[in-house]
Amino acid sequence: MGFTTAAVGGLIGFTAQCMSNSIQKIPLSRQPWMHVLCTLGGAWGALKWIKVENKLLADVNEIRAYKGLPPMVGTHYFPLLPSLDKE
Repeated sequence: MGFTTAAVGGLIGFTAQCMSNSIQKIPLSRQPWMHVLCTLGGAWGALKWIKVENKLLADVNEIRAYKGLPPMVGTHYFPLLPSLDKE
């Protein structure tokens, strides 16, 4: 899941830079180093988001264990994809 997360984050960063150039009405290919930096920044941000989310889930599970509640396991909902649960 790390590669997919980085690819989606990079695509979002690249798209943000292209949108910025489009709003400024300058050629989309101007400042190509900014495209690279935004792509890398988006990939880093997406990977960091996943790490923070996993840490938050661990903290919540620790609190729930302290209170005697079952752990949260997260969700397996992916929009536009068929369910993988066997019913």
